[in-house]
Amino acid sequence: MPMLERPSSKAGWTRVRFDQIATQINDRVDNPAEAGVERYVGLEHLDPDSLRIRRWGEPTDVESTKLRFQPGDIIFGKRRVYQRKVAVADFEGICSAHAMVLRAKPGEVLPDFLPFFMQSDLFMERALSISVGSLSPTINWKALAAEEFLLPPIQEQARLVELLTGLDLCRSNYAACIDAIHTMKRAAVRDEFALRKAHAHQRIGEKAFTLTDLCRIRTGKLDSNAAVEGGRYPYFTCDPVPKTINDYAFDCEAILLPGNNAQGIFWVKTYHGRFNAYQRTYVIEVISELARLDYIAQFLEDQLANLRNLSVGSTTKYLTMDLFSKLSLVIPPVEQQDRFLSIIKSLDRELVTTGDRLSKVGTLGKWALASLGSEGCENV
Repeated sequence: MPMLERPSSKAGWTRVRFDQIATQINDRVDNPAEAGVERYVGLEHLDPDSLRIRRWGEPTDVESTKLRFQPGDIIFGKRRVYQRKVAVADFEGICSAHAMVLRAKPGEVLPDFLPFFMQSDLFMERALSISVGSLSPTINWKALAAEEFLLPPIQEQARLVELLTGLDLCRSNYAACIDAIHTMKRAAVRDEFALRKAHAHQRIGEKAFTLTDLCRIRTGKLDSNAAVEGGRYPYFTCDPVPKTINDYAFDCEAILLPGNNAQGIFWVKTYHGRFNAYQRTYVIEVISELARLDYIAQFLEDQLANLRNLSVGSTTKYLTMDLFSKLSLVIPPVEQQDRFLSIIKSLDRELVTTGDRLSKVGTLGKWALASLGSEGCENV
């Protein structure tokens, strides 16, 4: 059988209850700080459609009851199943009680096959269908345990495991490559702005400027209800995804920065052309010949964490013009700005290319797992 060929029939497939192939591990830890492990895995640490755990916190970061897991156990996000969070632990630790800790039962299923099966659309759609609750739909073990599935023969499971393991390794390598590019970009930006400012006195012809020395800073005039469906021009609000509108107030090259955000999450965008803006969105034009607009945009992106700290307000975070317009940066000659921006654009291109490859690997994995659905399994 060719490696990517799907099975042509369900002959030899076996109907099983989920609790015939998996056991729920309910090893509760009431005091995380005394769990005797070094790592805590919350749902926020799990990446959708990835079996690898690449981030974690410390047990001392959390309180309340958690669940202990062992290497090889499956951590399944039972809350908001649509987020598709399933991972296999390769270390001992504790995890959120909003997850299930599952362990494969050898016999009808290969232990290495079970986590891939749980990534399939068939499993996820079934799990979502039996979740309860409106705000945070959650699945319980009793309901999941009773669900029945058709599984392929062990030999077919082994073939799929070989294929999917290879794709998972490829996916992991691309994800690690993306992380490395982000690290390189952060280092380049840090060197450009933090180190340049620290050593400005050693460089001839470089001096510090405030944003108001270099830029014209305005705000939009419209309220939040001004957007229209299918408008002709972008309408920038405090949401990172622009809306649309039928008239424009600006026709320029500018940096857009939100002036308030309920979560205190700020972002930076650049746009060249006709657009409109919400009354709390800052429109920043570079008016000095000393600075490139993209250079200022990179500086503001580097300052996003600082901007969050500078924002005021409790429920909604506000960024006033006085708070950020006086931020200062050292401006090198334009030629040096261009060299720096060339490096950043090159890294951004690599991020796009590698992201596209990662997406294609994910598509191949979904294609392979689809054999467990309409062509290989049936809803019971």
